[in-house]
Amino acid sequence: MSDRISNMHIAVRPYERLERNGASALSDAELLAILIRSGAQGMSAVQVANEILNLDSAGEGICFLKDLTLEELISCRGMGRVKAITIKSALELGKRSMNHHPFWKNTQIKSPEDAISLLEHQMSDLKKEEVHVLLLDTRHRIIRHVVISSGGLASTGVFPRELFREAIKSNASAVVLAHNHPSGDPKPSQDDITTTQSLHKAASLMGIDLIDHIIIGRGESTSMKREGLL
Repeated sequence: MSDRISNMHIAVRPYERLERNGASALSDAELLAILIRSGAQGMSAVQVANEILNLDSAGEGICFLKDLTLEELISCRGMGRVKAITIKSALELGKRSMNHHPFWKNTQIKSPEDAISLLEHQMSDLKKEEVHVLLLDTRHRIIRHVVISSGGLASTGVFPRELFREAIKSNASAVVLAHNHPSGDPKPSQDDITTTQSLHKAASLMGIDLIDHIIIGRGESTSMKREGLL
């Protein structure tokens, strides 16, 4: 079998299929093949892409790619340093495009699902616990997204002060709190519940509405409001 996309039949070439049908019409393997460009001896670029996708032993789907190291990519048949770097670069560009300020600004949070869909893109693959906050206006549109702490909720001596300082500075009427559980389990701990309820009372005294606390896991997240804990 040819090892170059250019030698594939025009009807099945990923480049031409993307031009003709749009990127959403391509399979994960075809999109990866475009980045890989060429295969190896006896393998097409699409086959090399499938070698990479076969590393998904946990069945996470395409999101598993973000956790692959350069060494793991290079270990696949048909891969090399430049191809692996190209894939890592494309993944980082995709991540940054979702987190860029204009993407967040003025987005309205109407439900826990709205907040979760935005926050999971940035927080689900964090290796350490972080505390983030969405600062909202009176119509619950995002004013700013702020990282409050990289030490988790346990750093309560600093965290409440930083939270309210940022909210007041941005003239926020409401906030959505979020932190991640690097273990992947989004179930709230007793400390999570106690701290959230204390912060909710403190926010109310300042005229700020803490509308939700989202706990980001791996592949799933928990809204404390939806669970009746807020």
